[in-house]
Amino acid sequence: MARGKSRTDRWREAAAAAVAALEQLREVQEEYQEWLDNLPEGLDQSAVADKLNEVCDLDVEGALDTCNEAENVDLPLGFGRD
Repeated sequence: MARGKSRTDRWREAAAAAVAALEQLREVQEEYQEWLDNLPEGLDQSAVADKLNEVCDLDVEGALDTCNEAENVDLPLGFGRD
């Protein structure tokens, strides 16, 4: 059986992918915020406004901070190498 990637490599790859995905979400969230900010006055209490607020209220930035921490965490080496 071929040996797979190490835990460290899998952690780093997953954290980098999460950061990239959350950066993309943040960009799209900013577009939704711009849409919300430019809604006509009559639509500010509409179902569209409610949905836009729901998207804009998500803490994508906090999740991104957590994933950046995960990406930069000092992982254990194991086998007495720490």
